[in-house]
Amino acid sequence: MNIAFPAITQAFALQTASIRWVAVSYVLTYGSLMLGFGALGDRIGYRRVFRAGLILAAIAFAACALAPTYAWLLAARVAQGIAVALTLSCAPAMATLLFDESRRTWALSTYTAMAAVAGVLAPIAGGLMIAMIDWPGVYWFRVPIALLALAGLRQIALDEPIRSTRSAQPFDTGGSAMLAASMALLLLAPALLGARAEGVPLWAPWPIALAGVVSMAAFIRRQRNTDRPFMPREVTRNIDFWLINLAAVVVQFASFAVPLITPYFLVRVAGWQTPALGALMAVWAIGSLAGSSCASGVISRLGSPRSAFVAMLGIVIGLGTIACWQSTPSIALMSGALLVHGAGLGLFQVAYTDIVIAALPINARGVAGSLTMVTRTIGLVIGASLWIALLQSIQMSEQTAGATPTVAFMSAFSPVFISAAAATAIFLAAGLLRPSLWQVHRPR
Repeated sequence: MNIAFPAITQAFALQTASIRWVAVSYVLTYGSLMLGFGALGDRIGYRRVFRAGLILAAIAFAACALAPTYAWLLAARVAQGIAVALTLSCAPAMATLLFDESRRTWALSTYTAMAAVAGVLAPIAGGLMIAMIDWPGVYWFRVPIALLALAGLRQIALDEPIRSTRSAQPFDTGGSAMLAASMALLLLAPALLGARAEGVPLWAPWPIALAGVVSMAAFIRRQRNTDRPFMPREVTRNIDFWLINLAAVVVQFASFAVPLITPYFLVRVAGWQTPALGALMAVWAIGSLAGSSCASGVISRLGSPRSAFVAMLGIVIGLGTIACWQSTPSIALMSGALLVHGAGLGLFQVAYTDIVIAALPINARGVAGSLTMVTRTIGLVIGASLWIALLQSIQMSEQTAGATPTVAFMSAFSPVFISAAAATAIFLAAGLLRPSLWQVHRPR
């Protein structure tokens, strides 16, 4: 999707900052609903929830492709967000429950690797479709894929092994609605911080953030007083559990600078066409594929927490190298940086997901898988707002001082990636003060 950002910006005559709403409307929606849908899957069955998501996804992709206005596109992206919340909330549970628990890490590694394969193919296919039929092509080619997945779902014999793990507790509709509202408000607030250029008052995010905090506090109080909490209390009281989730937020926040900012560099500075842009972004996905594919072996030797630590080191190196790109780019340097960063990201996601799933009971696998997506969403939303705001702020300052658009962009490009690398490195350094966070954990 991100390789279509420049084309969508031009098609709807948008300011660069406005394009982030294509990402924010989508991730805010699925981030708000993911945990609730995961808990729903724990109660009524993962395949049922997953099937509903695929049906809605096919409809939403077509609606995005047909969008005559930017507002229509954003509404369709919200529908797509609901669809992905339904599917991805239950996908990790479905993947791991197909196998014995002794093969859980292998299943997660394979699942993440398959997603990375899609990440390799999607930028190439998307770039070709944009070249053929403009930006709607990135949505049209996904409609038949959703329908094919829906047909293939019938061939997976999931009912019996998954039925035995279902939670006997009733679904907490009120708690899920309260959680969704809290998450939506908390995710919307940072998204509005960079929207002054679009007429949003500077003070607007703060009451929204306050409402989100109050709503989340009410949800937490409800969880403490209920006999059917989303997560066991012994888990929620574990500081290391929440720190590793915070690490996931930091990783996703820093890493989102790559797919968000890199396409603009390749188009505006390097002068690349969309197919070539898609091919280079596929290198990043190949790195993710390599990292996730070897994750099972790495985790079996180091344990999940130490594997996550090593992965974060790779992410810092990758981001720092991207910060060194020049206006006359070296394909070897760019490819190497994207490979290293992608490999770190792929390994981290498997190791982190394994930690979370191991910490929760098997009948809460939907909530566990959803939590790993929620932390990703929080990082993406913050990153989408902060990185574009930082980029534009430096660009405007440089252009005011008389710099050309290309020089102004390059003056902003390096600080963005230096900041992203520094954010991850600072968390790693702070994490060293708590050795228990990185203790060896052997997968069950």
